[in-house]
Amino acid sequence: MTVTSLFHRRLLLIISLAVGASVFWAIPMGAAQIERLTIGTTMQVKVVNIDDYYFGTMRAMLTHKGLIRIGEDGRFTGDLARSWETTDAVTWTFHLNSGLTWHDGRPVTADDVKFTIEYLLAKIPVYTHHFKLITGVTAPDSATVVISLSEPNPRFVVNLLVLRTLPRHIFETVDDPMTFQGDAAAMGCGPYTFAGFDAAAGTVRFTAYDNYYRGQPNVAEVVFRMFKNPDTLYMALKKGEIDLPYFYAAGTDPVHVAPLVTHKNLVIHELPNTGVPNAIFFNTQKPPMDDVRLRKALGMAVDYTEMVRLFAGGYGSVPNAGFVPKGSADFIDTPRMAHDPDQAKKILAGLGYTDSDRNGVLEKEGRDLTIDIIVRTDTPGSRRIAELLKKRFAAIGVVLNIKPVDYTLFRQISDKERGHMTLLSRTTPWGMMMWAGCGSGYFDSRNIGWAVLKETRFRGIVDRMNTAIDPEIYKTAAADLQRYYADQLPGLPLYWNVLLQPCNKAFSGWKISPMYGFLWEETWFNLRKE
Repeated sequence: MTVTSLFHRRLLLIISLAVGASVFWAIPMGAAQIERLTIGTTMQVKVVNIDDYYFGTMRAMLTHKGLIRIGEDGRFTGDLARSWETTDAVTWTFHLNSGLTWHDGRPVTADDVKFTIEYLLAKIPVYTHHFKLITGVTAPDSATVVISLSEPNPRFVVNLLVLRTLPRHIFETVDDPMTFQGDAAAMGCGPYTFAGFDAAAGTVRFTAYDNYYRGQPNVAEVVFRMFKNPDTLYMALKKGEIDLPYFYAAGTDPVHVAPLVTHKNLVIHELPNTGVPNAIFFNTQKPPMDDVRLRKALGMAVDYTEMVRLFAGGYGSVPNAGFVPKGSADFIDTPRMAHDPDQAKKILAGLGYTDSDRNGVLEKEGRDLTIDIIVRTDTPGSRRIAELLKKRFAAIGVVLNIKPVDYTLFRQISDKERGHMTLLSRTTPWGMMMWAGCGSGYFDSRNIGWAVLKETRFRGIVDRMNTAIDPEIYKTAAADLQRYYADQLPGLPLYWNVLLQPCNKAFSGWKISPMYGFLWEETWFNLRKE
């Protein structure tokens, strides 16, 4: 087995003020060398519009561009922008590359960027979290974008990583982007053009854009083939019907890796993961989850060694209570999560829970201790993990009521309604960086806030992180945040892992994006077939 070893370098999360960044230039590679790359996935595209989560992931990797991106070394580099600067972390000026065009041939301008930010804030609710601090955007000329914030934020560029610029001349007449679908809705300015979505065949196709400013990528056509379940996907991989499996911010389940290791036509790569592959998020505003003692008892019910064995194979580790994975920027060592069901029972007894009718379920004031958990059906392994958690919680007298939902309903519950008790989900590498970093956006009620945290001490730490210009001040606050997680347990990391990426061994030249793994622009310009 060949293993690609790329471990984390410290992300440039605190941007030096008054210093711009240069775009990564590559020498055009000439005519495409690979006719087609076929990617198997269980990511289900439902519609071709700018709000479909998984089509949005594909757009980011192939057809659309933001102002900046993260390079293979973990540092920010240009995308649409060739450089940028700020003197006060309030006003940010971006200078665009020349020669970029939309796929209909029109030039990409600063006005497109200005329009996109304003449009997304007005039309797509999640961007009110991502672009929360933006108070204004101007385009003083066709190649300059100026973004103003409500307060100094040296980390602001992290949030721009989710920007996918839209063509103003297409979208300015589109009042409802949710119902605007098809070719025009997918038009971008990246190295690939959208070539079609066949719902019946389960394929999404992209073809190389002839007039891309870097030249033509090495792969002429990229095809995503969607599978209903991983078993049929990995059967197709072994048969050579697809070149690699892919799921955004997740690798291949070790259960499926074992039979692939000795396959003569496949190679397995290890990719670093700065996300948490699965975690429980407690709604800290909803009883009884608002009691830290109960959260700690539930944390002790989980058998973390079992989680690692079953869901990470030999490629994971028991997590720390500080939530942030080891190897991440600003990681500090906190106590490891521990399985201690006897102590969990003592804590629950101290909270007044008893099993008076001896049916194995604790109750208090005549009510069983039942916890609802919202489980995403789109992420691999989630239902199996929930069933295992149900078993472990039952061992301490707690009933876990599993509520499986698709990603659309998950977003409705988690981002808008916020009436859940607990959520089972993963965090992505970008998600761990957003807001103040260290996963803060997943917890803070002012952002995505799955834990709906509003506590003063927590917010004070996050605010220090968000406004810190001195890297040492940021580092100290990041350490305080991880200690807060360990002390208050607003979320339970279930295990840490590396991402396992099988692929056809005939291909080489893969580049690794900290956000997207193998599938991103540098791979398209470097991939070759032996």
